[in-house]
Amino acid sequence: MKNFFCKCGQRVFFDSTQCVACGTALGFDPYILEIVPITQQYWSCKNTLDYAVCNWLLPANSGMQFCMSCGLNEIIPNLGEPANIALWQRLESAKRRLLYTLLGMQLDFLGSENTPSLRFRFLEDKRRNPQALEDFVATGHLAGTITINVAEADNVTRTEQREFMQERYRTLLGHFRHESGHFYFEQLITSPKVLREWRAIFGDERVDYALRLEEHYRDGPPPGWEHNFVSAYAAAHPHEDWAESFSHYLHIIDALETMRSSGMTTVQADGRQGWLLEWMQLSVTLNELNRSLGLEDAYPFVQSGPVIDKLEFIDRLLHPLNA
Repeated sequence: MKNFFCKCGQRVFFDSTQCVACGTALGFDPYILEIVPITQQYWSCKNTLDYAVCNWLLPANSGMQFCMSCGLNEIIPNLGEPANIALWQRLESAKRRLLYTLLGMQLDFLGSENTPSLRFRFLEDKRRNPQALEDFVATGHLAGTITINVAEADNVTRTEQREFMQERYRTLLGHFRHESGHFYFEQLITSPKVLREWRAIFGDERVDYALRLEEHYRDGPPPGWEHNFVSAYAAAHPHEDWAESFSHYLHIIDALETMRSSGMTTVQADGRQGWLLEWMQLSVTLNELNRSLGLEDAYPFVQSGPVIDKLEFIDRLLHPLNA
């Protein structure tokens, strides 16, 4: 995330709605990726006006009620439950951070006549709300629609699930980035040549998905998984390996932008692989900062040789002119 500033010079932030120095009302313009004063050329998103869960703007002449981000929603949480507004706000905040990175990388998610739009459903199940329609809601992706279980926005529930699954890292933003990886598999792996290269790196995605996941949840990851995969879950199936790797690529790109914008990096890493070398050094510093504050590692992962190959493949795929 880059730095943002009010017209008065005060630093503001991605979720800012007002400058604390001069009081100017602010919003985010997704078409220029900037925090801007709200003038007559903008409309505030309806979800800003009604629920204060969004700060994205839309052109005043658009005739639309919802911003680019909120317009992608198919289902939102039941707002008859007061606690759900806070959870929805967290979901929307994580979603907007995903979309910011996708916009910056010029990855289309709005769709066209030939490609689907990315869509979102935020659903509850009876485990959290006995009045919910669904007995069980799994976070996942299907045909362009990302479903997130609302319970994942509850910090206590998500932490309990992280411990139960023996995961070192489980965040809302991680869910959004992972599921977007499934969406972009269909958008990016579009030729036999690219698919052959993909299979050489990630494996054959035609192996039985349901069976492999059943084996993963029953038996856990294979011994030594950390030598070949960025996470234990990535070892479950080639599609999950791709989605996990794609998610980590977005983590790295966004974190590097934040560090560079804030002047936190003095690393000089040139060449096509410079970004990865830079991240390897910076992630160590980031983890040490967290340890200095008594917190767990911010990035508890190690990039082995095979993981680096996967991240570099994604980078070449997204930036073919730099390959």
